[in-house]
Amino acid sequence: MFKFKFIKKYFIIGILIILGVNYNTFLNSSNNSNTKTSSWTILTVETWSIKNSIEVSWVSELVDEQSLKFTKEWTITKVNFKAWDTIKKWDIIAEIDSSDVYDSIDEAKINLENANLSYDQLYDSPDESQILQSKNSITSSENSYSIAKKELANLKVTQNNSLDELEKSIENSKKDLDSAKASLELTKNELETTKKEQANSLGNTVSNKSTTVQNIEDSFKTNLAEIEKIIEQSDYIMWVTPENEEKNDIYEDFLGAKNAAVKNAASSSLLESISLYTKIKTDLGKYDYSWKLVDIKELLGEFLLTYEKLAETTDYIYKTLDASIESVWALTSSDIESKKSTMSSYRSSSLSKITSIKSSINTLNTLTNTDLVTESNSNSIASKEASIKLSELSLEKKEQDIQSSEKNLETTKQSYDISLESKEKDLESKQKSVEIAKLNLEELLDWPTEQNIQKAKNSIKQAELKLESAYKNLDDYKLEAPFNWVVRKIDYMIWDNLVNDTDKYVYIENPNLLEITVMLDQIDITKVKLWQSANIVFDAYSSINVKAKISSIDTEPTQSSWVVSYKVKLILDDENFDKKILSWMTANVEIIVESKENILVLKTSAITDKDGKKYVTVIKNWQQNELEIVTWISADGMTEIASWLNVWDQIATQEYVSGSSTSATSNSLFSVPSRWGDSTSSKTSTTSSSSSSNKSSNDFWPPGGF
Repeated sequence: MFKFKFIKKYFIIGILIILGVNYNTFLNSSNNSNTKTSSWTILTVETWSIKNSIEVSWVSELVDEQSLKFTKEWTITKVNFKAWDTIKKWDIIAEIDSSDVYDSIDEAKINLENANLSYDQLYDSPDESQILQSKNSITSSENSYSIAKKELANLKVTQNNSLDELEKSIENSKKDLDSAKASLELTKNELETTKKEQANSLGNTVSNKSTTVQNIEDSFKTNLAEIEKIIEQSDYIMWVTPENEEKNDIYEDFLGAKNAAVKNAASSSLLESISLYTKIKTDLGKYDYSWKLVDIKELLGEFLLTYEKLAETTDYIYKTLDASIESVWALTSSDIESKKSTMSSYRSSSLSKITSIKSSINTLNTLTNTDLVTESNSNSIASKEASIKLSELSLEKKEQDIQSSEKNLETTKQSYDISLESKEKDLESKQKSVEIAKLNLEELLDWPTEQNIQKAKNSIKQAELKLESAYKNLDDYKLEAPFNWVVRKIDYMIWDNLVNDTDKYVYIENPNLLEITVMLDQIDITKVKLWQSANIVFDAYSSINVKAKISSIDTEPTQSSWVVSYKVKLILDDENFDKKILSWMTANVEIIVESKENILVLKTSAITDKDGKKYVTVIKNWQQNELEIVTWISADGMTEIASWLNVWDQIATQEYVSGSSTSATSNSLFSVPSRWGDSTSSKTSTTSSSSSSNKSSNDFWPPGGF
């Protein structure tokens, strides 16, 4: 048998060399001297074993008790033992709700059944209803895509408009706040002025009558000039006098456009102010300065009435300006704000004069009653201080409103960002749905193709592997006894709800229990789980490989010299091992992460990825054919082949190098390969299921040699 294999092997080598030389000659005739050259290697699919493991050394320790714990977070549904019950190895101590696992198993079964049905349906020719349904699916997907596209565009427009509106509102609120601050400052200044005026008034009250009257008479011309100025400045804005009524045509349509009633009231009030001013001017011209109190009071009354009307007028004009529409060529924002500030100042001045005139009238009435003057002054000051306090509270409220508006703006931006991201993902999903619907129609019409058949077979194999994986997950939902002995204590009760930090255990008593504690780094700890298999070699028995299992995993990290590690405990699981082990004996531990025996494997570098699928180049009938395959676990440069390749299949892999293309051997497709390599690692190892560890470095084993 060995001789036959030997002859067969070198017969194949000879044929491949001849073909390689001819193929190389063809490549040499078609390539330039300075192009990249390629080197081909032929690999063989073999039966092999893959083992991925973690190696670490530690010491043994004899303990009389072991604690077991669930690693899953869920609800306890079964507790089969109580304290001091005797248990046997592999007895199920407790179980947690595994309905979700069975759901995943049922789902995997359904997926497998669907994959088989899809494979069977490949051989049923499509009818007109299927084709029509596929076309309708395309139309529906395209409509959904179009709607999603419009919704995204509309959302962007809405976002811009909404954010612009909020930003403008905040900007206007800040301007209003600045205006309110200026007005408050003006009111405070007026308060100081009023205090000084009242102090002067009180002094005048205690002075002689002639001085008081003289001061009042002196104020007539000053007040008249001020009234004239206020009326003149107000008319420059409103232009209500007959000689000036056409001078504001350039901005009349913008002035007070938002509130015509206020504008009309301002005009009417200004005309009344002008009428009162005319009467004062006439009466003052008739005054003979005879110090008659009746005449003085009458004039003061006219001034009081005029200033009250001016306060009303300036207030209406301020509101008219506030209700105006900005115009870059007729009535700018700065024009409006400047005029508003002037009117606010005149209104404050008028109010101040009103107070002053009333004070003068009171002074005339009570020249000799200083108590009344003092009381009046106090009331006036208290009123103004209360007004200032209200203004300060109003300012605080405005500032809070601005802060709230700014937070609302930021929240709105974030909300729109989230909505836009969702809409964009939805649009992308619908676009893919259109593409998939079109591909489905193409497959339906061009059907069944070899690619479809192979794809369906791959789906079946993948569904089988997922079902197998789902069944394996059941082990994590059961707490099994690791050895024969006694349950000393059990914390679990039916319907307990386990969470990540639940501190509940099952304690098993065993005075002969040997435990080995190892420390794993943050990379390796993610690869292990409870009851994972391990191999242990004690220095005292270096020729004996002892089986073990992981009994506990402590997720609390330990840090030493900036290195983070985690504690994992193992117990012996080898009934045939009867040697005496003492505490602190050194043990070399190999934890098996993944292991499969007698499986089809191929060098990982021979497998290519395209659109998430795996492909190899198969040599069959002296031709190269690209074949899609299904792979599973990988370790140490080797990958398990789950489907669509057979043992001894020939796989071509090509590497490109820069240099001359004149070498006949560098382009040979069927050149004889050397060993795959002796790549080793402390973390992973790949071993043959049928070869000795003492093979010569010149052997063509592992697979890939001939």
